Amino acid sequence: MKRLLCCLCALFIALSLLSPPAVAEELNLSELYKTKDVDATWSAASATTVDLNALGGAAVLISAGGDYVLTGAWNGQIIVEAPEDQKVRLILNGVTIASPEGPAIYEKQADKLIVTLAEGTVNTLTDGAAIGDGDDTIGAALYAEDDLSINGSGALLLNGTQKHGIQSKADLIIAGGDITVTAQSDAVRGKNSVLVLDGSLRITSQGDGIVATREDREDKGWVVIAGGTIDITTGSGAGTPKQSANSQRGGMGRGWGQQTYYSTSAADTVSQKGVKAATTLTVVGGSLTLNCADDGLHAVNVTVAGGTFSILTGDDGMHADEEMVVTSGVIDIAQCYEGIEGKNVTIAGGDIRVVASDDGINAAGGNDGSGLDGGWGRGWGESATNNLLTISGGALQVTAGGDGLDSNGSILITGGVTGVYATTSTGEGAIDFNGTGVVEGGLLIIASTNGTMQDTASLTGSPLISIPLTGTQAASTLIQVYGADGALLGSFTPASSFDTLVLAGSGVAVGNTIQVYCGQQNVFSGAITSSMTSLSSGGYGGGFGTRMNRRGH
Repeated sequence: MKRLLCCLCALFIALSLLSPPAVAEELNLSELYKTKDVDATWSAASATTVDLNALGGAAVLISAGGDYVLTGAWNGQIIVEAPEDQKVRLILNGVTIASPEGPAIYEKQADKLIVTLAEGTVNTLTDGAAIGDGDDTIGAALYAEDDLSINGSGALLLNGTQKHGIQSKADLIIAGGDITVTAQSDAVRGKNSVLVLDGSLRITSQGDGIVATREDREDKGWVVIAGGTIDITTGSGAGTPKQSANSQRGGMGRGWGQQTYYSTSAADTVSQKGVKAATTLTVVGGSLTLNCADDGLHAVNVTVAGGTFSILTGDDGMHADEEMVVTSGVIDIAQCYEGIEGKNVTIAGGDIRVVASDDGINAAGGNDGSGLDGGWGRGWGESATNNLLTISGGALQVTAGGDGLDSNGSILITGGVTGVYATTSTGEGAIDFNGTGVVEGGLLIIASTNGTMQDTASLTGSPLISIPLTGTQAASTLIQVYGADGALLGSFTPASSFDTLVLAGSGVAVGNTIQVYCGQQNVFSGAITSSMTSLSSGGYGGGFGTRMNRRGH
């Protein structure tokens, strides 16, 4: 308990520092949890025991607050309808409940429903045919009209045969348990909020994995992941991600007047995201494995300040309609359409790897459209926007089929190590921006093919060091850059083969002595001279193109 309280205090501090102000003001410690939400201790002597094996009839009504220990197997429904100021706790002590109609556990009224999973037990809940409640259709194995908390160390299997696995029409907290959810729609669904503190969650859903839905208030509709192990598969999994719009046009660049075409899939009409919030999504801990037909993470504002991620998706790895902020965490997006996307993207830390069929990091945002620009290519003559991609820390490795780093506005690199590979034969490139591109610090490593670099010659703030390579380097070749003192300045392992290398940043200024390795081969050793920073403006297949030459027809 002390350890959990310490973690929650740290969570509160992190949220206060990192969340949008309106959200940080609401997510204070007293609102994140109460003692009963996380306390799984119970006493049989002070609880009411219900032996389901001995029951007849179709339903059991619990009409008063208190602790209730449920045991046995039963084809029926547990209904909780207590005074709205009283808490009800159900201790599942080895139960199998299959409801003929509606949720297996159906909380209609109480101050809060708490479900404790008794240690060493396996518990199964299965819902029956969906039922109507006013304008709502209720379909969930475990359903609560009010706040719902789940804790304990036992196992819980939820079969959402109609719609959802777990649903709360208010706040939902998961503080423990070994939980497996199968759902025909969203698996874990809260209206006002979802908070995951601990436990193990294995989710298979035809809708979203974890979602908070309320969007009419900025202080509601949020999701916080603070701990636990979470494994989510949505739809049929990631499948094959959408392809770059350029590759679908037979290799033509995004030039003036060209139409952008995208393939359609189930993910275009049904939300099948991993973790989704109507307003704000914050991750400060935990381990997430996401195999999703749609986005891995999705919200209006997304903050990643910790945690470990393994993401495969048919759309975006991480998407924010507005602000995307990454300050810490280990993030591996091994398959996606676009890797990390937001109206503004800020990367201040973390160990990040992205392999994308289109753009790797994209400051475009807007509503979920994977950077769509109204159907027209971003080509010659397009004006810049206020979007901003900022990289100030961390280790970022991007392999992209479209642009590696892309901004409808500007790009600013002030720190960290950024490695970028991008396909250039379709008019895409390592760096693409419509405003300004500035490298003020850190280390930028660009690997490409055919000697072409979209927008590279337009970068300012740091000289670009061109190192010609002899022959094509194989995919997954480790690039390492060392300083004069032998210290590693940075490294990058492109997921595709390359024959062109360009460096920029504070560690590779003119006059500095560096050593560069591709695998075991030393491709450069010596002092950087001004002649190494002169980039030509040749066209495709020759030198490093300026924006005018790289874009257009």
